[in-house]
Amino acid sequence: MINIKSIWENQKPTGEVIIRTRIDEIPHLNCFAATNHITGQHLYIMSVSKNVAIPELKNYRFKGVEIYTLPIEAESKIELYIYLLDNELKDIFSLFIQNILEDIEPSITESEAITTTLNVVSKWKKLFDKINFNGLSLEQQKGLIGELLFLNFLLNDEKTSAYAVNAWTGAEMEFQAKDFTLGSVGVEIKFTSSKQPKIKVSNERQLDAENLSDLFLVLYSTEAVKDNGFSLNSIVEQTRQRISTGEERSIFNAKLQLNGYFDEDKEHYGRMYSLKRIFVFAVTSDFPKIVKNQLPLGIYDTSYSIEISAVENFIIELETILEKIK
Repeated sequence: MINIKSIWENQKPTGEVIIRTRIDEIPHLNCFAATNHITGQHLYIMSVSKNVAIPELKNYRFKGVEIYTLPIEAESKIELYIYLLDNELKDIFSLFIQNILEDIEPSITESEAITTTLNVVSKWKKLFDKINFNGLSLEQQKGLIGELLFLNFLLNDEKTSAYAVNAWTGAEMEFQAKDFTLGSVGVEIKFTSSKQPKIKVSNERQLDAENLSDLFLVLYSTEAVKDNGFSLNSIVEQTRQRISTGEERSIFNAKLQLNGYFDEDKEHYGRMYSLKRIFVFAVTSDFPKIVKNQLPLGIYDTSYSIEISAVENFIIELETILEKIK
């Protein structure tokens, strides 16, 4: 696996403004990890023949990232630059470029690699555009707390701790439909502080088990407290301490940012909760739900609520999820 972050970290000054390192793991393509020695900003560069068609790039630009091309006439080449403008987003940018490299590796031609690259850029543009740089709403905070509680559950288990962070796909909703994906097992997470808890489902995709062997729904039922509880900040710090490697911690921090959590906003995330109960449901074929193939043509993004009393027969133990993971 190509570790783009490690390449950037190990680059040494060369006397040039742009320090570039060829990515040798993809020998049939001219790809480079680069750093602006003056600003510290990271870049990704792909050099291709000038005969390769590259579409107009204005529609591919997004917040914090600049994308452009430069002709290299002496070599009959053209270079595609993906340039990080905001150094606070380095962890996210590493994931972004890692995704490009993994997807273009099977490419046979430069044209195919360019097309694949821009397809990945389009997906990540949607993710970047969804990031709330103005802080999380209360409901967004609650949703993130729920996902982090389950992530800590995975980190605490020897069987799942090694890949728990990568299994957290809630931050990448454009790529995955479930909050956690563990092999063929999907897990959807809910969090409530209501006195009468219920399951709020945002759309018809959340409880759709298509392409999964098993789907589970975990609901954390809590109450707001003034002290002796946990907050979003405390769960974030607890999770960081439990992650064993620097690489995993960088991935975790990037996913936090994709969810809109930035450390400079932490003063707003001190609201505390106390856990009352964890409901775990097996979302089987007869679990009451709305999925895409049940909806009339033209209807989508269907939100609804499920009463706990209606799904009590589907309650299982939390450890059952671990038993299903192969």
